[in-house]
Amino acid sequence: MIAIGLQALFGFALTAALLLLLRRPALEAGLVDRPCPRKRHGRTVPLIGGICILLGFASATLPLDFGLRDYQALYAGMTTLLIAGVVDDLVDIDARAKLGLQVVAALLMTAWGGLVIADLGSLLGPGIALPLGNWAQPFTVFCVVGLINAVNMFDGVDGLAAGTVAAALAWLVIAGAVGGAGEWAVLAGLLLAAVCAFLLFNMRNPWRRRASAFLGDSGSMMLGFALAWFAVEAAQGPDAVLPAIAVAWILALPVFDALALITRRLLRGCSPFRADREHLHHIFYRAGFTAGQTVCLLIGASIAYGGIGVLGAYWGLPEWLSLLLLVALLGAHLALHARAWRSATLLRRLLRWGRRGSARGRASSTLR
Repeated sequence: MIAIGLQALFGFALTAALLLLLRRPALEAGLVDRPCPRKRHGRTVPLIGGICILLGFASATLPLDFGLRDYQALYAGMTTLLIAGVVDDLVDIDARAKLGLQVVAALLMTAWGGLVIADLGSLLGPGIALPLGNWAQPFTVFCVVGLINAVNMFDGVDGLAAGTVAAALAWLVIAGAVGGAGEWAVLAGLLLAAVCAFLLFNMRNPWRRRASAFLGDSGSMMLGFALAWFAVEAAQGPDAVLPAIAVAWILALPVFDALALITRRLLRGCSPFRADREHLHHIFYRAGFTAGQTVCLLIGASIAYGGIGVLGAYWGLPEWLSLLLLVALLGAHLALHARAWRSATLLRRLLRWGRRGSARGRASSTLR
């Protein structure tokens, strides 16, 4: 455990160092995100998060005392999407080409890595399994591509996508540690360390008012793929530590946001990949929340969702009941998006009520 902790610290430090070292080369090469009317940041920011996270993670895994041959497909898929994302960040490749490369990465995971969602668990009742049989590989490819795009679409505020991925990885690592999982939990923990290093440069805090590095498409797609890999490992195979429905809770927030956005866009006759300002975080913006408050609230929601899934599984919550609760939560998210302006008005009132309560508390403590 001490050795793994030192490797995580090394991956964290290397990722942070690379974020400092690669900033100027990225600016010179044009690997940057420039301000535009759709984006809230007011300056050019290097898109090096994905590169630094992958290099930090890969370097931290090299000294591991177990073989990484079984994870060649993981590295290949992450590298494929990183390169595709870097090219897209530089020259804007076609959305269909990106989708094709995402499918390639998912096929690397299923065909080369041999990792598929073979069983959905006891969603219909105790002892009633739901094996997918011949549908296992196409269903897994669909889910992996969906999660890649969900994380990519969720990357709209400083720290949101990476923070949500970090929360999901943390729950998977905790479940793996408690459940006695093997190699995948160690790799997930090392990736978590690299993502946390990136958050120091990406997430707003009292010492950093603006992000100094972004994930870019390269980072968000790569992290979406890696998260899908570890999520499937957590719920399938000999090292499974959670039922599939618990893992669905861990991944719920970005997936729900993507489903709501895609549904609205298709109903309007627009492309599901068309960028807009109708994400969940935009509703919080309209309500008056700052970017930092919005990110904290949404990451908190992601942590809470993961807690429901993981703790519910350990406390014996029936899988069918967990599914019903998750479907109800999805319905609430869809309603929140469908009535975005009303939702923003309600959130604005709650924010004002909270501020008044805080002001009263400060006034009473001053009087004392």
